[in-house]
Amino acid sequence: MTDGKPNNTEPPIDPKSDPVDDTIEKFSEIKNKYETTIQEKDKEIEELKKKLQAKDSEVNDTIQSLNDEVNEKLAQAEELKKLQESVNDLLHDKAEATVDKYIREGKIAPAQKEKALQLCLSDQDMFISLYEDAPSIVDTTPKPRSTRVNGDVEKMAAYFKN
Repeated sequence: MTDGKPNNTEPPIDPKSDPVDDTIEKFSEIKNKYETTIQEKDKEIEELKKKLQAKDSEVNDTIQSLNDEVNEKLAQAEELKKLQESVNDLLHDKAEATVDKYIREGKIAPAQKEKALQLCLSDQDMFISLYEDAPSIVDTTPKPRSTRVNGDVEKMAAYFKN
């Protein structure tokens, strides 16, 4: 107040307006904007929740579908494994029958049965082509048994009893 005028930079107060009323009015205006914004954001959140639930449901359906598909494939694989075991058993039985046939025909010695079986299992067509026209190398005709005993049977029986 050096020049005699008040050093107040605030606008002059209008006697008709009440600063408290202006503050309450501004507060109410800000509060209404805040509440409106909150309501809008709540609606957005609800919409996003619904979309998220729909996606969750979609993801769960996809997971269930994939699990069902995996379980089906596992069941098919198990069935395939059982069928393959059956086929292997049948191939083994066929190979064993083929080898036994050639043993009966005398084309393979009985002592060679295991090796012949392994060869037959590895390539049955080649095995058959090897032995189909092969000559007999072992005499397989049954030998007659003699019912006649040479010597004194009673002496022999007594010998073995002692």
